[in-house]
Amino acid sequence: MLTNKIINILKNNARISVKDLAYMVNSSEAEVDNIIKKLEKEKQILQYVTIINDEKISEKAKIRAVIQLCVRPEKKDGFDAIAQKICKYANVVDHYLISGQFDFLIIVEGESLQEISSFVSEKLACLENVRNTATHFMLKKYKEKGVILENDAHETRLAVLL
Repeated sequence: MLTNKIINILKNNARISVKDLAYMVNSSEAEVDNIIKKLEKEKQILQYVTIINDEKISEKAKIRAVIQLCVRPEKKDGFDAIAQKICKYANVVDHYLISGQFDFLIIVEGESLQEISSFVSEKLACLENVRNTATHFMLKKYKEKGVILENDAHETRLAVLL
């Protein structure tokens, strides 16, 4: 129960101090620190991540694409062996097994459209068990990991009629 509370708080704010976290879950700093270290050691917490609004920074953002992949599972290992090969590519940011017409959903990053196109045609599409691919380039991010990146639209209140 305490562990779940800590995890939920860390999901929303990984930079929270152990002191503040202990206060929020009504526990000691030492106990919270031990729980976090245990979660990290057991690979339940893998990494702490920052969400960046690429449009607000001066550095050129990488190009992202969503790739849907239809594959023929291997007899012995099913989808896992193919997934392990694909995950090793540096361009692959996220990789999911999905239901529906396609088997994998892959998020890739590159410096240019050409880099991603080359990656798909020279690395992914030519893998032995790949049947077909569909590539969709991301044009703009509105929300990432539950965080709305920019809300410039002025919220207007509806008039209350009496």
